[in-house]
This record gives sequence, structure tokens and C-alpha cells, in this order.
Amino acid sequence: MKNEFDRIEKHLRRLFEERLVAVFSGSPPQVDLVDDLIRSMRENLKEHPKGGFLAPDRFTIAFAPAYSGDQQVFQDILDEMAVSIHHIGLKEGFRFNHLPEILLQSSPDISGDKWGITAEFTAPRPTLPETAAMPAQAESESPKDAIPENAFFIIGGKVNFALEKSIVNIGRHSDNDLILEDLHASRHHAQLRAVNGSYVIFDAGSSSGLFLNEKPVSQATLRTGDVIRLGVTNLIYVQDPTGETPTSAMLSDDESQFIGSVEK
Repeated sequence: MKNEFDRIEKHLRRLFEERLVAVFSGSPPQVDLVDDLIRSMRENLKEHPKGGFLAPDRFTIAFAPAYSGDQQVFQDILDEMAVSIHHIGLKEGFRFNHLPEILLQSSPDISGDKWGITAEFTAPRPTLPETAAMPAQAESESPKDAIPENAFFIIGGKVNFALEKSIVNIGRHSDNDLILEDLHASRHHAQLRAVNGSYVIFDAGSSSGLFLNEKPVSQATLRTGDVIRLGVTNLIYVQDPTGETPTSAMLSDDESQFIGSVEK
């Protein structure tokens, strides 16, 4: 068992140690975060009824309210660490109830560059092909008649997800309307909005970007047959032909060479 954790620790150190030091204003942190995460994971293992060990999948890092570093940069690094923990953990034979996540939480009980780490298990849920929809929520501010009729996504070529709301949030976190079981997707990756009878998709500040028909975009109006890629998941957009409109893409600043409509 020690060897498995040694390999996970080595993997995390190789990928993240220098970046973590930079988060703490260029000074080495007083406590080694990688060591603490691995220790927390090891101390909270449970035997799985089907054999092997179940590892915790939610880690909370309590930090000092006076912490002056960039919390968003810190969280982005932790999101990548969570993906790595899942990837190498599975490779080493551990099981997880859910994709691991590492959360930041300010605590008055913590001072300086120190922190405290807690580990817990989220409730297991049925295994779904690639996505799961959250329960229906109240209608958003957009009028009902602005929602395209008979619109849906085909996800991974297998699963249909009906689009029946004015705003649809898409990502890896459980508070999204469309939850992606994709290690490469951001927790809040994209947002779909109904505008004048069409759906417009927006990049919600994802780390890996939003692609429409293999071209990077920051937002785009969708038409039937468009292929949206988030992480490594493909969503094919289908809409009632009466609501079809040309695709017009607004590209990210560093992709301005693609200015114009997306040709099929």
C-alpha cells in the first residue's frame, strides 16, 4: 500500500510542486500540501465491498483569512491536482464514489501560510453513460417563447439531453444542469442561453476552452448539426428546423484568425 501512495505523491510533486510554491508569494509553504493531501487520503481509506479500497473524493483545505495569494489561481491548480489524483488513483487500484474535488475554505482558526485538510466521501450515485441532468428548476428570466422548440444535445453519440430551459449551465460540478463526467472539463465550463428563438453557447471561463466544429470560440449561436467540444466530450446540437439560424462565432482574442462564420 505504501508504494501506491509513494507513486501518487511523486506524480503530484512532479506536476505541481513549483506551481504551489509560486502561489505562496514565492516562499516555500510551511506545510507541504502534497504530503498532507496524500496523508489525508491514506488515513481515510475504506475497504470496498467489491474488493480493494475506496478513497475519499472530497478534500477541503482550510486557509487563513489573511492569505494574500490569488485564490482563483490556487483553485485552478487544485482542480488539476484533483484530476491527477483520480487518474493515478484508479491506475493504482483505488476506487472513488465520484470525481475527486479539492475545495478552498477560509477559516479563522488558521494563520499564516498554514492550512488544515479534511477528507470525506460523497454519496455514490448510479453510473451514467457520460452525463446526468439535475432536476428541473424554475424558469429563468428569459421569456418562454425565446426557448427553441425541440432542441437537444446528443452527447458522445449516445445520450440525448433535452434543452428546455432559458439558461443551461454545463460542467463537471454537481450544481450544473448538464453534468459532464469528463476529467478534462472545467467545473463550470460553459453556459447555454436562449436568445430570440436560438441557443447561444458561452465559454464560462473554462481552463481547456470551448470548441465549435473544431474551432475555438468564446461564444456562438448554434444551429442543427453543430458539434461542441468541452474537454474531450462532444455535444451535437439538434433543433427543430423551423428554429434553425446560421452559426456566428465570436472567437477568443488569441484565435482572431478564425474571424467570421463557422463553415460546415
